[in-house]
Amino acid sequence: MHLTDTQLLTWLGAWFWPFIRIGAALMAAPVFGNRALPMRLRLALALVLTVSIAPALPPMPPLQLFGGDALLTLGQQLLIGIAIGVLLQLLFEAVLLGGELISLAMGLSFAQMADPLRGTSSPVLSSFLNLMAVLTFLALGGHLALLDWLVTSFRALPVGPTGLGAEAWRGLADEGSRLFAGGLMMALPALCALLLVNLGFGVMSRAAPSLNLMGVGFPISLTAGLVVLALSLGGIQQLFERMLTETATQASTLLAG
Repeated sequence: MHLTDTQLLTWLGAWFWPFIRIGAALMAAPVFGNRALPMRLRLALALVLTVSIAPALPPMPPLQLFGGDALLTLGQQLLIGIAIGVLLQLLFEAVLLGGELISLAMGLSFAQMADPLRGTSSPVLSSFLNLMAVLTFLALGGHLALLDWLVTSFRALPVGPTGLGAEAWRGLADEGSRLFAGGLMMALPALCALLLVNLGFGVMSRAAPSLNLMGVGFPISLTAGLVVLALSLGGIQQLFERMLTETATQASTLLAG
């Protein structure tokens, strides 16, 4: 059997271009892009997904080794994959923002722990809410939705030197602002309750100036914050589910743009 250069480049392009877009999405997406996972494992996962998805994808352009179009096509596949992954990553960053706001109001901002999902240190409450969000994401099939978005992206945005337009990038930026507003909504019940507690401390300090508010106020703020957090966990989870649904809608709009 004799293969010409054109046939070989066409065969390589059918696997190379999907691998670039899928790999970029997995590197930027939450859970899959966990820094605790070795790079080789993430690359192997991208390769397995490419082998599984490639036969169901539309025809790909042949692989070009040189030329401006080849570089533009490569850059566009990286940008599309990163945009899909970042869209989901913003959702989890909103959860972390809500946890950090609650930690600051409770006085737990000093309680830091290593976050393996981000590779940095974050407040304990942020790590707890992030873990809850990851479990909810997996339970709702978010990882399967990510794979569906990747398959759909090859039909909505075929491989080529053109990719996402200016409106799509503007929509991604608007989605980031909306998700961070959702993180504030997650923390709002605890912030309001702790604000009332702090106002009570202010009245106590005026009524009894000799009272040691640092010794009395911290355990009361911590207890009140934990009680409010326990009561609002169900609402936080429902809000996360709604934000995940809205993110799926935004992903459809992004792929259409």
